[in-house]
Amino acid sequence: MMNNNMKAIITALLMTATAVHASSDNSGDYALDRIEAFSKIANLVEFYHPSESVQATDWEQFSKYGAHYIQQNTSQDFASQLKYLFNEVAPHVTFNDYLTEPERLREHDKVSGWINLGYPSKLGHYSFRREVNTINYGQLHTEPFLPQQQVYYAQLNGVYVRVPMLLEANKTAKDGGAYIVPAHVNIPDTLENPFYCFSVMSKVWGVMAHFGQYFHHVPVNWGAELRPLLSVCQTQDARKIENALKYTLTKLQDNHVYLYLRDVPAARYWPDVGFEMVEGKPVLIYKGSKVDELEVGDELVAVDGQDIRTLINEKIPYSLSAANTAASDVLGNEVLLRENPTDTVTLDIVNRDNQPYSVQLVTDKLRYESYYNTIDNYTHSSQATHQVLDKHIHYLDLSKVTNEALPGLMKKLETARGIIVDLRNYPSDWFAWQNFLTSIHDGKIEGPVYKIRVSNHPDYEQRHVFNLDLSRQGTSQRLNKPMVVLSSRYSISRNEFVLAFFQNLNIPVVGEATKGINGDLTYVLYGDVPYHLAIGFTGAEVRQADGSKLIGVGVQPDILVSPTLDDIRNNHDTIKDTAKKYLETLIQ
Repeated sequence: MMNNNMKAIITALLMTATAVHASSDNSGDYALDRIEAFSKIANLVEFYHPSESVQATDWEQFSKYGAHYIQQNTSQDFASQLKYLFNEVAPHVTFNDYLTEPERLREHDKVSGWINLGYPSKLGHYSFRREVNTINYGQLHTEPFLPQQQVYYAQLNGVYVRVPMLLEANKTAKDGGAYIVPAHVNIPDTLENPFYCFSVMSKVWGVMAHFGQYFHHVPVNWGAELRPLLSVCQTQDARKIENALKYTLTKLQDNHVYLYLRDVPAARYWPDVGFEMVEGKPVLIYKGSKVDELEVGDELVAVDGQDIRTLINEKIPYSLSAANTAASDVLGNEVLLRENPTDTVTLDIVNRDNQPYSVQLVTDKLRYESYYNTIDNYTHSSQATHQVLDKHIHYLDLSKVTNEALPGLMKKLETARGIIVDLRNYPSDWFAWQNFLTSIHDGKIEGPVYKIRVSNHPDYEQRHVFNLDLSRQGTSQRLNKPMVVLSSRYSISRNEFVLAFFQNLNIPVVGEATKGINGDLTYVLYGDVPYHLAIGFTGAEVRQADGSKLIGVGVQPDILVSPTLDDIRNNHDTIKDTAKKYLETLIQ
């Protein structure tokens, strides 16, 4: 075993450059086959090898300097490179060792192993955590969250790799030492440096590969996605790197996914307008008070002379959106984005009289201001939280109700013959919707199917999956009367979570198919604060109330209805109106 001083000396002798800058490397000569295999091995060791030295190692730095070492020492065979890099930090990981096997564990041996209950990120998370636990080897079968085999074997780039996933807790788990960054090598922390970029891509790919929950629902060969991510690093072009990441992450079809790169200037500004797809057309839903030229219901034809449908189709593969929502998401979040609040965009429009005209607008608003104003208009969220309609039907926007206000509202709802519950927008109060539900039914109320695939094995199909019981216990039938619940294309995550409880009470859903993603959000964060990269993704698998696929599909209403062009122009809430008419039939 190599001590830290010896490793530092050998590192200094082998490194050929004192500083590594993007301009000093020949972009055509990177040993990508080796770097790809090294990245996959580093992820295996970080996430599954339970030694104290692995826990203490900065794997972002290890990955960055490891890729550089491989590139600078291509005269060495690959197995020798790996032995050098991993010898101190993980001495029990072996390469091309065909003659020996790890010492066989006995029933009463105390062993250590990782429990990877989701990816917690640097911010921490109440649901997701990683920790090394110890157990008697003979009792291993009683703890399915731990690895159930001692060693994982793989062959990568011609090298036979052996990674112990269980180590003797009081002996081998303490062997090795944390990786020490070479003192004589300076790799700038910028995406335009290939070795830094290699490390970033390795991190992103590895977290998704080992903690992604939906690969059995999404048609993507994730193992093949690392190579193109590494290849784009050779361009030393941050914008191309961003596009490659977007292209790959879009394949996950996860409507929670978002991406931030500190090295890439972000386009954040938008004119004070908002569009949405209505009857297959990009239609103006919202306009600010100072936008006089446009009318709600006008159709968008082109942006800066480019056909809007062509523009949408070009952006869909990089949209970070699932296929079922991508066109709508691109229209609402991408097509009018600009980097400065003083930039302008020219819109070609067709009005309600089918007359074409053009207008130039300034991008003087943050995108999210216009986006949320558009949602509010589309879902009619500005209407009163509680309304008494004719025929003693009550309307309640449950997304806006606070737990403090709920008792007073429930007293009013007791007089209703039927109730419309609006869940088109995100429920803001975690307790309000639960307490409302418990007043409908006095028995057990099932929630959606919620699973976590525990990363106790590198192979996705062999990981342990467990279900969380999300049921609630009803306390009364105080509001047990004819009821419908509203959904929209903007209902996402907690909306879909709550909708499942209503579905399991056989309460009809009226409206649109929802976004189709549910489950706690977690993050890949690279670097120190302020982070160089941040990616949000869904860390648990949630299905429909009946156990069927939710991702990319959404909750399907019992009565499907969407606003028409006339509804938009006349500010008519057709979903609410349809729900009321249907509720009248239930009352009768």
